[in-house]
Amino acid sequence: MSAHTGSLGTLERVRTNLVELKMARALEMLDTTVRGLEQGELSPLEAIDVLLSEELMMRENRRVKVALVTSRLSQLKTLEQYDYVERPVM
Repeated sequence: MSAHTGSLGTLERVRTNLVELKMARALEMLDTTVRGLEQGELSPLEAIDVLLSEELMMRENRRVKVALVTSRLSQLKTLEQYDYVERPVM
């Protein structure tokens, strides 16, 4: 068995583990991250950081989106859009 064949087996195992762990965004980013490793653009630790950071960002965005939907706010406004004259207390 060549080193390349072994790394393909490892890559498939990583894919399977990401699926089992329900880490969809990390799975999406895996090929790009592995390419960065192969091209010497990322260290192994940086590659892990990229995958975990992407997954955390996606989960946080999803959490905020669900919180906004379940809050049943009539209108979503940024602080810049809020009318402090009409309603001085937030």
